[in-house]
Formats: sequence, C-alpha cells, structure tokens
Amino acid sequence: MKYTCLCAAALLVAACGGGDSELPADDMAAPAPPVETSVAGEPATDDPGFVGGPCSYEEQMIDAHVIVVEDDMVELAGTDSESFYMPVESFPSAPEAGADYTIKAELITEGTCTPEIYTVIEGDVGGVE
Repeated sequence: MKYTCLCAAALLVAACGGGDSELPADDMAAPAPPVETSVAGEPATDDPGFVGGPCSYEEQMIDAHVIVVEDDMVELAGTDSESFYMPVESFPSAPEAGADYTIKAELITEGTCTPEIYTVIEGDVGGVE
C-alpha cells in the first residue's frame, strides 16, 4: 500500500506539471514571423502597384494636347476622351502647356492589374488643335 500511494503521488505530480514545463517563460518574446517568398523562392516584393493577373488591355492611340503641367503631373486632353494625367518623367523631355503628343493608351478589360497605362509615342506632331 505504501508503494501504491507513492506511485499515485508521482503520477499526480507528473500529470499536473510538477516538473519542468515545456511552455516558454512569460518574459520570452515571440519568434519572428516567417518571410514570405515567391514561387521561385526569392523574397516577395511589396509592390502596391501590382494587384494581380492575368490581365487584358484594349489599346488605342490618342492625339493628346497638354492642358497644364503642375508639379510632377501633366494633364492632357484627347480628341474623343476626358482629360487624363501622366507623370512628367513619362515624357522624353519636359512637356509644356499647348504641346501635342501621340499617346498609346492601354485600358484594362480583364483582371485586376493597373487599370490605365499611357505611353508617349510621339511629341509635337500635330493632332489636337
């Protein structure tokens, strides 16, 4: 009976965690989260401009007229479209109000990528008057 009580006490202590705990100490910091990787195994980039694909675009050529240049943006008007904006660095040289450009417009038709992409094709070639 003496050994039975001793064995029961040892089992109770072991079951209730009387020994070393496997839990981390209260003051221990959590481990850092894993680094996200791309399919190729390289670190993923945090590019806010890219949302997802595959995407399809409708392309059209626009004869555009510079309305105004403010800060780093250029406001342009096309013959059959509303005004639109492009960054100054998209132009081969600094644009000025009144200049005309041929712009390739790519407007998204499918997917969730960049909705509008404008590219300067030619500058000061006539077009909008």
